[in-house]
Amino acid sequence: MAMVVLALILDRPRGPRPDLGQLRAEATGLAAHAVAAQERAGRAGAAAVEARSAALAARRARDEAWTAQERAAKGYHLAWQEVLAARETAGAVDVTGGRDRTVTRAALSAYRRGDISIDELRRVWSGADGADPVLADRERAAERWRMRELGARRVHDRANLALRRADEAAGIAECAARALLDEAVVAATEAHEAMLAVEWRASRSRLR
Repeated sequence: MAMVVLALILDRPRGPRPDLGQLRAEATGLAAHAVAAQERAGRAGAAAVEARSAALAARRARDEAWTAQERAAKGYHLAWQEVLAARETAGAVDVTGGRDRTVTRAALSAYRRGDISIDELRRVWSGADGADPVLADRERAAERWRMRELGARRVHDRANLALRRADEAAGIAECAARALLDEAVVAATEAHEAMLAVEWRASRSRLR
């Protein structure tokens, strides 16, 4: 649009004189377009800042979820070591009543593969008669830590997905803001040049 206005403003040899009022109106329209472009750029910039702030908050939430997961994993590891120590003690005093050690080892392997629960493993290890209370407490504690770790892992996975989406949204918003800012700068430059050209044309008309 600015190029059209500028072309109309410039003198053309042997051509009709352009209507100065119309040219001034066209230049004013360019100025209004520049103002609107600046407003759009401002809104886009604010949206980009807000989107990036949301992405930073999502990153903090992801980091906190990772810390919680690591803490739960460490707690489960320590609890499991206490279970193993209690089982060694239980084996030394033969709380299984002579139960086939092959069966208990197979049950332990099945638990580690996730084929049986901690309660099922405890029943195999301890048998129906004479469960070791210390071992039972430690196994329950280990199971609680295991469930806590699984929950923390799910929270971290969700937080990681939210971060990826927030980063993507912020990138799109920032790209749009840059494009609108470029448009606003061009529009402001064209409007300024058009107004200068109109004034130059008006001054020439007054001299004739």
